[in-house]
Amino acid sequence: MVYNLTYSTSILESLGVLSSFNIAETIWEKYEKFAIPKIKESTVKLRGSLYYLKDLTPSQAAKEANSISSLIPVLAKLRTVIEPIDDREFKEFKNAALDFFDTVDFLYSNLQDIADIHSSYELSKSVLATDWDSNEDEHWNNY
Repeated sequence: MVYNLTYSTSILESLGVLSSFNIAETIWEKYEKFAIPKIKESTVKLRGSLYYLKDLTPSQAAKEANSISSLIPVLAKLRTVIEPIDDREFKEFKNAALDFFDTVDFLYSNLQDIADIHSSYELSKSVLATDWDSNEDEHWNNY
């Protein structure tokens, strides 16, 4: 499976929709009918692809993270535009957009963790430290 196309395509589809966001009332109804389902669809695709992250090697994860890294600042900028909107009329759009942003952030964070070869060791270090200091394992010191 070519993950790169899935991640980038899903993100770019919603990026195009989000970047054309405008509060003008004359076009809002048509935009809303198109934008919200498109953003939700991309969010679902990205969430579904999270299952396959476990199959990536660190080098594949690094490539995937690099392929979407240029989109992260753009999405962050869009988030700062959409987040402060409190109008009830835009609530569903805002929720869909923020859910999409959170999913992309989660995906990117996980790709970075996988790309870091030592991340699994770092995550388990505290558990291993308490296990190594347990009294049940003292008998191994006699060998």
